[in-house]
Amino acid sequence: MTSVCVAFKAHMGWLNSVAVVAGTDSPEPVRVERVDLFRGEAREVVEPYHVAGGWQELDRVPRPENPAAVIRAGRRKQVTATKKQLRAFRKQLEAEGLNWHGAVVLIGRGWMGHSLEEILAHHSHIHVYEGEAVRDAARTALDAIGVSWVEQDEKSVPALAAEQLHVKDSDALMKPLRPAGVRTWAKEERLIGLAAWMHSRR
Repeated sequence: MTSVCVAFKAHMGWLNSVAVVAGTDSPEPVRVERVDLFRGEAREVVEPYHVAGGWQELDRVPRPENPAAVIRAGRRKQVTATKKQLRAFRKQLEAEGLNWHGAVVLIGRGWMGHSLEEILAHHSHIHVYEGEAVRDAARTALDAIGVSWVEQDEKSVPALAAEQLHVKDSDALMKPLRPAGVRTWAKEERLIGLAAWMHSRR
């Protein structure tokens, strides 16, 4: 089997993932997939902070009586669902002859010190915390299924990768490396792939 490292970028309800061959001198991306985590689940699971804050898309709706309880329950169910989906993801990799060697969870630089009331009062804060909830579910699930992982600041990836590859533009190097059969190979996927490659060489 071919060992691969997989990097993930969190979105609300799903993870964007890129797998690269582990330990190579230059990136060899082999798989790109959107991993839907909460398919068929209630809104309280998909977007617990939106529900707790009284938001449905961009519309205001009544807030629940106990917003904190909504968030706790939603995030607990997120972890359960993410464990299930990442176990299935590993089986898919194995079926394709790929051994999951390690993982990278991309993180941002936002300040995460708000009180619950501050979070729920601002739609922009809610989106930040929805993403952090998905990242936390992914980290917990990776621990549970025995996959080692590290965090990587996504804004630092292009420069670090360019330094390791001895090029000026790491994204330009990635553009022609689109895996066969992949429909989406945008800048986000290329950045995720670079993060996976850098970690795979450690």
